[in-house]
Amino acid sequence: MPSKERYRWPDSIRVIGWTGLGVNIYNAWVPKICKDTGMRPRIANTKDSLERFKYTKLGLFDMTAGGTTETSLMMEGDRRFADRDTGPFQIRVVWVQSRGNSGIVVRGDSHIKNIYDIKPGVRVVDMRHYVASQRIQEACLAWAGIKDLEKDVQWVPAYSSEEKVQLIVDGKADMTHIVSSTVAVMRAEKNPYGLRWIDLNEEKDPEGAARFRAIDPLVSFGPMFNGPPSCIGVWGTIGTSLYITNEKTDAEYVYHLAKWMDENWPRYKDGHPWCKYMTRDNLMDELNHTFYPCHEGLIKYLKELGLWTADHDRRQKFNVGMVTRYCEANAAAIARADEMNLWVNHQNPKWIEFWENYKKEINLPKFRMFRNIKTDEFAAGRR
Repeated sequence: MPSKERYRWPDSIRVIGWTGLGVNIYNAWVPKICKDTGMRPRIANTKDSLERFKYTKLGLFDMTAGGTTETSLMMEGDRRFADRDTGPFQIRVVWVQSRGNSGIVVRGDSHIKNIYDIKPGVRVVDMRHYVASQRIQEACLAWAGIKDLEKDVQWVPAYSSEEKVQLIVDGKADMTHIVSSTVAVMRAEKNPYGLRWIDLNEEKDPEGAARFRAIDPLVSFGPMFNGPPSCIGVWGTIGTSLYITNEKTDAEYVYHLAKWMDENWPRYKDGHPWCKYMTRDNLMDELNHTFYPCHEGLIKYLKELGLWTADHDRRQKFNVGMVTRYCEANAAAIARADEMNLWVNHQNPKWIEFWENYKKEINLPKFRMFRNIKTDEFAAGRR
């Protein structure tokens, strides 16, 4: 039975987001919930997704946004997420953050007019410091037919989205994959040459899209709808981002957060272009497909609304099971590595080889998106 006593909110709401975009979205709604509840806003920012996940895992922050590619990389302990304290943890969904799009961008006068104009020798912005962007870029190159990422690509390093797009504007890099609705992109659109977006229409080129999905199976394609005029209608990558927290976060707190975000959406929906997607409908649509388990507090709220079904229960058990398998496997592999005096660090090739082989040894599948809530079939592609 729910308590009849008025809920007492924590002293502060602690959130961490991507420097710029993520924090701007928080600033659209966090001050309003603080005004309503008396909580103090504690909004942290970082340019490194690894830190966002790590600090949420440690309980230093209540939530962060989790895009599907970067969350899967973290859960699978991939690349920079292969360190001792940066790998998988018991993630849970709080609410939906956004529905957005991104794509391959080149300068308006570039010789690259379609995906197959990307040839060996191409200069690509190197975002290895931001692992999710890098995997998507590697998938784009696979679509183009680039096979050797070291010999056939000239990597141009960048450490922020602003620097990333400026390299394109300045002609220092030929292409990059980027979220199209950032302030940096909007500004770059006004350069004398303009911007061009490379079409990723999987319906016209299913074989190329299949090469992409062999690298990143968590991305959907469709016409872009958010960003500068140059991108609208061009096919890019489409996705929904969810706010995630640690399983240990108090259930009543999450319940009241979800309830507030749902009921007060009309008050903050115009605070940032992405806020208009923070709706109950977008949340429920993504729950049809996501591999993320929901937090018990969110489940309580959805049950109260009559939206949580037996199919959601079944999917929740499956998703919790997968997340648990990865958490347990990672802990076991680290324990075995310690016994072997193996340095657990993404810069140690022997540890990376051991961890990847261990996942294969125990038949640990990669995370995928589901076709819908009724079936456990994986989605080959959806919009």
